[in-house]
Amino acid sequence: MLRLSKKADYAIILLSHLGEASGPVSAQEMASNYHLPQPMIANILKQLAASKLVESTRGVQGGYLLHCETNQISLAEIVRVIDGPFNFVECAHGASECCVSATCPTRVPLQALHKRLYEFMDSVTLESLMQHRGLQPV
Repeated sequence: MLRLSKKADYAIILLSHLGEASGPVSAQEMASNYHLPQPMIANILKQLAASKLVESTRGVQGGYLLHCETNQISLAEIVRVIDGPFNFVECAHGASECCVSATCPTRVPLQALHKRLYEFMDSVTLESLMQHRGLQPV
């Protein structure tokens, strides 16, 4: 089944929250607000900070802020930061461990589908997720 990991889903929630915030927000505040486990939220925020999607500030008034505008952060980038490279199929990026890749009748169409999914995810911005713009229900 193709689905976002729980960590990627939480990262989108956290980034959306930061996109609406007027100042730094603590990990504890976000965890409490969404009833999520604080250690997991802190870990996700550390990953997002290491990738420069968010900035962290220390101190009493510290917390996390978005590093760039919501229209500059794509869904593909969030998933890549949290889960690593997006692979719809093993052979999506060329050579694979698949034992039938040389004779597979679906390799080329599935690689094309992978490319289209990735391009779509890359076109979906955090801003569009927050505002539900440009997304059509299936």
